[in-house]
Formats: sequence, structure tokens, C-alpha cells
Amino acid sequence: MVFVFILFGDTQDHNQILVGIFLAVLLSGIAFILNWLTIDGAISASIFGSFAYGLGGIPGAAVVLGFFISGSFLSKDLISKEGFLEKKFRRNAKQVWSNGFWFALWILIWFLSGVHAFLFAAVTAIAAAASDTWATEVGGNRVKGKTWLFLDWKKVQPGTDGGISIYGTLAAFIGAVFISLVLFIFDSSISFVAVIIIAIAGFTGSMIDSYIGARFQNSEYTIPGLSLIGLENMYVSNNFVNWISAGIASLITLILILIIGV
Repeated sequence: MVFVFILFGDTQDHNQILVGIFLAVLLSGIAFILNWLTIDGAISASIFGSFAYGLGGIPGAAVVLGFFISGSFLSKDLISKEGFLEKKFRRNAKQVWSNGFWFALWILIWFLSGVHAFLFAAVTAIAAAASDTWATEVGGNRVKGKTWLFLDWKKVQPGTDGGISIYGTLAAFIGAVFISLVLFIFDSSISFVAVIIIAIAGFTGSMIDSYIGARFQNSEYTIPGLSLIGLENMYVSNNFVNWISAGIASLITLILILIIGV
């Protein structure tokens, strides 16, 4: 980002990036105090937030804040413990980047190229993350109904990796639509066709997440070439599933936007 700051931005861009860094550090600090982020999560969120506003402007920041605030409130299950209320959930650095990596990448490319397809891809990555988060928190933790494994449709317990339910699926769709509408509200120049594509691709990303979670999560795989970087096997964690699903969803939007030309 420093490279972009020095070589590609004008005075207005420099000011916006500086403000973005300041706001990102401030808000990440507040999130840490509120028990929404761990220390490493707050540091990562500061970097990620700098990209969101520094390069994405108000629409980019609004999308990220919409996801983070809604996800944090949904994740705040208060547990009564010996007369005290304990907040049980904090996002760490891996969780921040599993949800935010693709947004940061695409928003950087959009900033450098000016091609709006990359902005839409960036927002789709967040829409996919929101869709998955809303589905997990509503369908897995808050409204526990009948749940089926995405892979073979056998009944499983709510919250099972790769499990889907009616309430969770509805929440996933609403989450994706919510993020796409946030973009539209803060940037009315965006076409409604793009908004629809972002919402559908984001929701699709959540379904992809369920499939990959059911098929591969919590397993180890031997992949040729891993030994060259000091790894014998690759463990498929929930963070990796979130990362790859958001990436696929953003690529779907990127391809569709480039083909349709909106």
C-alpha cells in the first residue's frame, strides 16, 4: 500500500489514504476494547481497514463496516456464567484475512486500473463472507431447525461444518443482499444489474463454502510440491474454506461483469 501511496496517488488520494489509516487504527482499537477482535486481529483489521477506506473510499469502508458490525452483533452470544455475562467470540488475524484478503486484492487492482469490475469483485468477496457468517450465526446458533449436510443431504446437528438449514439459507441470502445494497446506498452510480450479480454471487459463495466444508474441511491432504515450502500436508481449516469460497465468488462476479459489461 505504501508503494501505491507514493507512486500512484494524487494529493486527494494521499489524504484519503492517511484518513483511512487513522480511522482503521481507531476503529480496530475500539473493536479490541469491545472484545470483537484479538490483538493480532486488531492489527490485521487496521491494515485491512486502511485498504477499505484508503483505496475504496466511503463505499468500500461502508461495505466492510456493514459486514463487520453485523457479523459481530450476530456472533455476540451472551452466556450467563456464575452471574456474569461473558462475550465468547473474538476474531483473530486469520479470520480477518480469510474474509478480507480478496477484498483487499481486488480493491487495490481497482484503484490502480479504474476498472469497476474489480470493485464489484471486491464487494462480492465481502458479500460471500457476510452470507456465510449470517447463515452460521442464524442457522447454526440462533434458530436451530432441521439441518442437512450439503454433501449427501443427511440430517446433522445445527452448526455442523457443511450443514445447511432453511433458516440459515434464508439468512445467507439476506446477508449477501444486505452487502450489495450497502454498496448501492453509498454509491448510487452502481447499476442495479451489478447489485443483483453481487448478491447472487455472494450467496453462491456461501453455498460453495457449505459444499467445500462438508467435503474437505478438517482433513489433511498430500499435495505434490508442498515439501518445497517445508510442509508435508495441507490441513483444510474453516479459515481456508472461507478464503477459497470468497475467492471463487469474487471470480464469478468478475467474469460475469466483464462478459455483460455493466
